[in-house]
Amino acid sequence: MEEKERQRSVSKKLRVIFPDGETICYSSSKVTYVETLKKIGTANFDEINIEMCHLPLFTKEIYPQYKGDMEMVDNGWYVNTRGGVYNKAAQLKIISEQFNIGLTVDVSADFKGERVSRGSKNFLVLQITFPDGTVIGEENTTETFMQCVWKIGIEKVRQLNLLHGGKPLITHNKQYNNQIQIDSNKWLLVPSATKDKVKLLKVMNIMLHLNMDILFIS
Repeated sequence: MEEKERQRSVSKKLRVIFPDGETICYSSSKVTYVETLKKIGTANFDEINIEMCHLPLFTKEIYPQYKGDMEMVDNGWYVNTRGGVYNKAAQLKIISEQFNIGLTVDVSADFKGERVSRGSKNFLVLQITFPDGTVIGEENTTETFMQCVWKIGIEKVRQLNLLHGGKPLITHNKQYNNQIQIDSNKWLLVPSATKDKVKLLKVMNIMLHLNMDILFIS
């Protein structure tokens, strides 16, 4: 009985393999889902008839009632990410079959939750502990950085007017390629190097008196 309870509590992750061998698998199935859609591209989105909550899955407007679930894909297209990992897997399978993309879509608790793609990765650990006991330490450091900004508060971080490479950390619209949408009208500039993510988190920690514990092992 305890073993069954433990198995139910394990987080299921979404993994997508493209015909060219690229594999996308983040700790967050929503991130895996959105990144997969970005790789597929938006050219045929207007031909997809999938619905979520009785509304088109893909839209060029943000549904007010699902504002927190809307994610920008590209070219003005948003996707409603509401629903669980199995919903997302089913939607990707339908899209793959409709356009003969050849995706292999799986859901499992055994996946490591890191992004896997061609090339090797060095071992990195980035773990942030907040005074309230919250610990953020995803396999992917980009996801860790994003979640920390959400936890701290997007507007609080924006008001610090931080720069990276001479560019503002948070903008009201997409201006650079390495930005990720973190709110309906907020875009976060994500440094590619983990050491730069750590540097920015340390600056936030000092300026906002957060008393975070930042662990970085490379």
